[in-house]
Amino acid sequence: MGFGNGLLMPAAVRRWLLPVLSGTLLSLAFPCHPDNPLAFLYSGTWALVALVPLLVTLSQQSVREGFRSGWATGSVWSLLSLYWIAYTQGGGPAVVGGTVLIAAYMGLFPGLFAACHCALMRRGWRWTGLLLTPCAWAAVEYLQSLGELGFPWLLLGNSQAAVAELIQYAEYTGVYGVSSQVVLVNVLLFAVISMSETNARCVAVGLCLLAVIAPWTFSRHVLASAGVGDNTVRVGLIQNNVGRDKWKPGGLQRSLASLDSLSRLAAAQGAELLVWPETALPCYVSGESACRRRVEAMVRELEVPILTGAPEVKGPTREHYNSAFLFTGSPLPPQSYAKMHLVPFGERTPFRDSVPLLRDIDWSALTGDLGSAEFAPGVEHTLFQHPKGAFSVLICFESAFPDLVRRSAGEGADFLVNITNDSWFGRTAGPFQHAQLTILRAVETRTSIARCATSGISLVIDRYGRTSMTTGLFEQAVRVADVSLSEGETFYTRHGNLFAWASLLATVVGLAVVTFPGRRRESPTVLNADVRH
Repeated sequence: MGFGNGLLMPAAVRRWLLPVLSGTLLSLAFPCHPDNPLAFLYSGTWALVALVPLLVTLSQQSVREGFRSGWATGSVWSLLSLYWIAYTQGGGPAVVGGTVLIAAYMGLFPGLFAACHCALMRRGWRWTGLLLTPCAWAAVEYLQSLGELGFPWLLLGNSQAAVAELIQYAEYTGVYGVSSQVVLVNVLLFAVISMSETNARCVAVGLCLLAVIAPWTFSRHVLASAGVGDNTVRVGLIQNNVGRDKWKPGGLQRSLASLDSLSRLAAAQGAELLVWPETALPCYVSGESACRRRVEAMVRELEVPILTGAPEVKGPTREHYNSAFLFTGSPLPPQSYAKMHLVPFGERTPFRDSVPLLRDIDWSALTGDLGSAEFAPGVEHTLFQHPKGAFSVLICFESAFPDLVRRSAGEGADFLVNITNDSWFGRTAGPFQHAQLTILRAVETRTSIARCATSGISLVIDRYGRTSMTTGLFEQAVRVADVSLSEGETFYTRHGNLFAWASLLATVVGLAVVTFPGRRRESPTVLNADVRH
């Protein structure tokens, strides 16, 4: 009687096939390119069952074996989901090898989760260990988002972002709460199939249904009372579809010509703010007066402020920044924001400030045209001022970081703007994944987001995660929409990752308790928890 009974199978299957199956199912829970011949298989629903095969494996493994199985799941998941990194335009064979290394690195976090789960299930602590498992997942995801190598792209909660009816409670818990809820469903399904006692199985079924119905009921209630909002700003998104060519001879002129013509279309539709993509201007705005004057002249003629991405050089050390500038027609210099969290290796070599040897590596020799730009990170948020409302800017990769977005919104932003250039990744799943994960940032902060991408996906996300004005990939497009202004801070905006911290604390305490020797075992008649090892 207990967890794991009836689930015995050949060791090789348990050790490799089931973890690989979990990794494959997890990859199916995240967006793919619509032209993928298997696109019909992809759905966020897979996330609700994807971890069950892994949990079956872990039920009969030690902590060390569990880490290995979790690593296999995470590596397969990451490789199948992040394959598009290998497609990065301008990269060399090293980028393909780097993609494999990234997958191996990302696998360490599910490996850590699996090891924690196995430890929590020791010493007759089965039920409590199962219920602490979602906390362990949330805690590990939070750790995954920290530091210069932080990469919270595949947070499990992001898989649910496309279904507004399931994610509204993220305004309290952040994406980590959504991830935890998904894991809880997996844990309870595992309990259903692995328990032998009818009463215990019925309890697990009931709890599983509650874990699905409760978020859905809450979200439906929130959406039923959701209003459009009386205060809006009309934003024009300019997707000019000029990618790497902008850096070639004549690229600046081609970029300005396309931006000019598309901006006029948006202005004619009543746009009150024009948004150009990340590095839309391939020039140093603060240092090249001719480029800056062209934009200023356009603003004066159209009588509409323009937000654009462009590189910047400033400071006594003349460091380079990936920045955004707001031109308003004022004689004063434009407001600017320098990207704070840079893409590891693509925009900056991690730890180069603390490990001098890293500064001497010529990445271009390894990756072709894709050598690290070595931008300097920005140090403060900028609250851009517009007559209709203040806004903060997220540049590309920054939209993946819940805490960074929370702090941007908390500066007093009435809405958020995300500018990006995903053209590097071609016709792959990357741009679609990037667009979807941004949805959670809007729900967490109850702040609308206008997203402008060089070659797509551009769209508008309202405060409840509902999308509109979505563009396609690799097309010139103009989208003009009324973007609602924020109506106040959320619990998550004010208090941050409180849920993630609580999950981390609960996991650490749980692990500490189960490692105490001689601790009294809980009643097996209550836990029904004998496991064959």
